[in-house]
Amino acid sequence: MGWKLKVLEYGKIKSAEIEVSPLTLFVGDNNSGKSYLMALLWGIQNLGVSELISSVLREETKLEHELIGWIRAQVALACEQGEHIAQVCEIEKELQAFLREGLRQNKDNLVKKIFNSSDVKIKDLQIELKDLDKISLTFTKLKDRWGSEELDSLRIKNNTGTEYTIKLSEIEWGYQNNLIICMILSLAMEISIGEVNGIHENIYLPAARTGFMLTKDIINKAGRNAAFNIGVQQEEMIPFIRPINQFLDVMNDLSFDSKGDRGAAAIAEYLENYMAEGTVEMSTLPNKEVLYVPAGQEKGIPLRIVSAVVTEISPLILILKHKKRVKGLFYEEPEMCLHPQLQQKIARVICQLASAGVKMTLTTHSDIILQHINNMIRLSERQDAERICSELGYDSGDLLKAEEVKVYQLKSNAGEGTKVEELPCGKNGFAVPTFNDALDRIMEEAF
Repeated sequence: MGWKLKVLEYGKIKSAEIEVSPLTLFVGDNNSGKSYLMALLWGIQNLGVSELISSVLREETKLEHELIGWIRAQVALACEQGEHIAQVCEIEKELQAFLREGLRQNKDNLVKKIFNSSDVKIKDLQIELKDLDKISLTFTKLKDRWGSEELDSLRIKNNTGTEYTIKLSEIEWGYQNNLIICMILSLAMEISIGEVNGIHENIYLPAARTGFMLTKDIINKAGRNAAFNIGVQQEEMIPFIRPINQFLDVMNDLSFDSKGDRGAAAIAEYLENYMAEGTVEMSTLPNKEVLYVPAGQEKGIPLRIVSAVVTEISPLILILKHKKRVKGLFYEEPEMCLHPQLQQKIARVICQLASAGVKMTLTTHSDIILQHINNMIRLSERQDAERICSELGYDSGDLLKAEEVKVYQLKSNAGEGTKVEELPCGKNGFAVPTFNDALDRIMEEAF
């Protein structure tokens, strides 16, 4: 399953077509729009279907009539048979059109909500859902707890078990047709895109994470919800974008008593042992102060007096240790403050997370991170991969397939906007011209 994002004249970006994969990288020039693309992807996966399409089709239209007609037909079969399974591909064209029209009407409000600003412009925004032919919906007529009396309710469930319950009378009398269509769209999008329900399971790690980790308690005292989020109708614009607010929310909501899954905990342990050289933990006191305990010591010290390496990776460590569910990470410049040796180690963590099913989207200027990803792709294609992994200390969880990785290069053109191009994966992996060109120019100056 997957999906594509298409944008036109979005910030500095002239146009872009992004196919979201288990590991998606944005590389290229500074100040070219990489973070803009990542923030938009974050918004689509976090703000919910209602924010994507808002009040689309308030008035009856032919498209809405067709979708509601199909839904009523499935409901009638469910009422007659008790249960009925329908294929989403039957309304693929109509559903895509409904989403396209909703985004056309609501794209400006969506971008405004993501950035807490009306200064970021977008001319066109499209989402193309893929593999809708693999999605089915189960319509079930509900009965009372004893199974003897039918209720005025129907359950609609998708392949993954996500479900909605609606009143039959609402369908019969045409109440909230738009909402019912949104339910169907949401069930389809959850499988193509992932959950788009606003729950903090797709987490943004901003480039300025060290600063936010050191000042988050002060920021919280200022009352972020009141100070740094705006309603669409408000005039005053405040600096923090919503992905950063989410990051602060996630860090503030973590609890010492809450534990991540076993795989995430193992990756967190790797980060602590081989990068931080000590453990990162939060205090059990109400203020949840984050403390670093160097290896071999028992007393923790506050982040404000530890190495930048620790403050940079401490958010990731804490999330993996204490967040129960992490479905995706939007990671800005994971190489920040890291020596080349540690850049390879964080690249290994990125590959392990992607291999474990955590959708990874990142911006990077690190050729080392990209080279490690290339190495893992090439290694996965070798017949003797198991032997080489054993020699190098890797395992199957480190490996990636070429089709699981997408790399997009952003190149600024003065006065013409940013050009976004997908880079191909060759026999040696991905080659990034903007990385190689910069190195070549420096080497030409060596005497």
